[in-house]
Amino acid sequence: MTTIHQFAVSEGQEWVLPVDDETYEVFFGLDGRSLDGWQPPVMRRVEEGERLYSDFPWLGEHAPLLRQAAVDALASALGPYGKLVALRGEKVWLLNVTKVIDALDEANSRIVRFDDGDILAIERYAFDAARIGTAEVFKLPMRASPVFVNEVFVERVRNAGLRNVSFEPVWASGTAIA
Repeated sequence: MTTIHQFAVSEGQEWVLPVDDETYEVFFGLDGRSLDGWQPPVMRRVEEGERLYSDFPWLGEHAPLLRQAAVDALASALGPYGKLVALRGEKVWLLNVTKVIDALDEANSRIVRFDDGDILAIERYAFDAARIGTAEVFKLPMRASPVFVNEVFVERVRNAGLRNVSFEPVWASGTAIA
């Protein structure tokens, strides 16, 4: 059985955001291309409220951030799927996922579209398992695609003892999860 997950924010999890609001667009635009020559943005930890330390502080499901413990535990496993890019300010790394797989089963997904047919949102995912194969981490070829991970990656995170990292299952063995 194959289960595909996306990163999820948990109650009280710490957030790390760009200092410059215009930088959000850069994170939404990550599409699998290399970031060589890119000037990494300055990041800051959100201080409002009580936040729980996380080895994967939250920015969004489309741009996973890792702290040193996560980098140390997962860097070699992540190599085939992307590149870790050190950001400035708060000491975090962006996982720039370069493994892009056109694996969305549109006929069995619930998709909201713009008038021109482009995808606005996906309310329920379905995937083509054969296209995903054994990839542990991937994105879809669309703007602001979440980063998806399989159960092998989820177990790597759990076995490494990384703190306050959450995943949400979105699809299992050809069956969409509502």
